[in-house]
Amino acid sequence: MTKTHETTKVLRASTIGFPCDLHLWFAANKYEKLEDPKSLRVFAVGNALEPVAIKWLQEDGWKVFYNPGSQDADLEHVIPVTGGEIRGHLDAIITRPDTGNILIDVKTMNDRAFLNWKRQGTELKSPQYLDQIHVYADAAITAGLSVDKLGIVAVNKNNSDMQIEIMDYSVERMMEIRERAERTFAATEAPDPGPRLASWACGYCAYRHSCHCRAVKKDTSVGDGTAVTTDDDIINALELLRESRDLEKTAKDLSDQAKAVLDEKVKKQGIKSVWGGSLILTLSEIVSSRFDSTAFKKVHPDLAKEFTKESKSVRYDIKEAV
Repeated sequence: MTKTHETTKVLRASTIGFPCDLHLWFAANKYEKLEDPKSLRVFAVGNALEPVAIKWLQEDGWKVFYNPGSQDADLEHVIPVTGGEIRGHLDAIITRPDTGNILIDVKTMNDRAFLNWKRQGTELKSPQYLDQIHVYADAAITAGLSVDKLGIVAVNKNNSDMQIEIMDYSVERMMEIRERAERTFAATEAPDPGPRLASWACGYCAYRHSCHCRAVKKDTSVGDGTAVTTDDDIINALELLRESRDLEKTAKDLSDQAKAVLDEKVKKQGIKSVWGGSLILTLSEIVSSRFDSTAFKKVHPDLAKEFTKESKSVRYDIKEAV
C-alpha cells in the first residue's frame, strides 16, 4: 500500500459522496490509486463530452458561465474543514431570465443508467452526485457567486439525449458532508465501509487493491444454501439482472404512457393507422380464445387434478443488500 507525501489531507468533491467510508479514508490519506483502463476510458469520454453538453445548453438558450478543464480547470474551490480540505472544480453555472442561477455538473451515462436516473432521480439513483454539487455550491456561495438552485445535466451516450434535473441546496446536507469529511480526516486507523456501502462500490473503487475488506471477504457458504461471494462474474451478473428488472419497469411505464395518449387521440377517433414523423402505427384487433382453467377446476375438480402436471422452475428475485 503506497501513499504520496503531500501533508494536507484532501477530499475531492467528486469523491466526497462515494458510498464507502473506507474509500474516503484511503483518498484522504493519499493511498495509491490503481484504476483499470476501462474506467479511465469512461472518465475520458465524460471529459470529452462535457464541452459538447455546454454547447448544447447554450444552443437551448441558456447563458453559461463555464469552468472548462475538469480536474485541470482554472477555478478551483477549497473548503477548509477540521483536519483538512475539500476541493473541487465546478463545471458551470447556467441561467435564464425565469430560472435564476443554477450550478450544474455534467454527467454522461449509458442508456441503462440514463433511464434509471430519469425514473428514480438523482437523490435515489446517484446521491453522490448531489453531495458533489453541494460542495461546489457551498464553495461558490462563499466565494461570492450567486447560486439559486443546483442541477445535474445528464447526457445519454447511446442516443445523445440530454436532461436536466434541478434541485434545492440543503444547508443540512452540506453540514453532513462537512462532518463526514472531518470524521475521515480524524480517523487514525482504516474504518469500516460504513452504512452507505452500495453494491456497486467495490467494483468502481480505485483502492480495492489496498482494501482489507476484500482480503477478509472471501467466498463463504453456510448450511442453509446462502453464500457470500467476491466472484466478479457473479457480481456483474447480479448487477445486470437488477438493471434488467429496472429497465423492464421503465419500459412498462413508458409503454403505459404512450398507450394512454394513443388510446385517447387515435383509437377513440376510429383511426386504424397513423403516420407521424418517421413512424407508422397500425392498430390491429386481436381475437383470442382462452381456456378458463379456474372454472374447469370448479366443475370438474377430479379431471383437473388428473390432468395437472407438476413442473418446477427457479424464480430470480433481486434486491439491494442491507
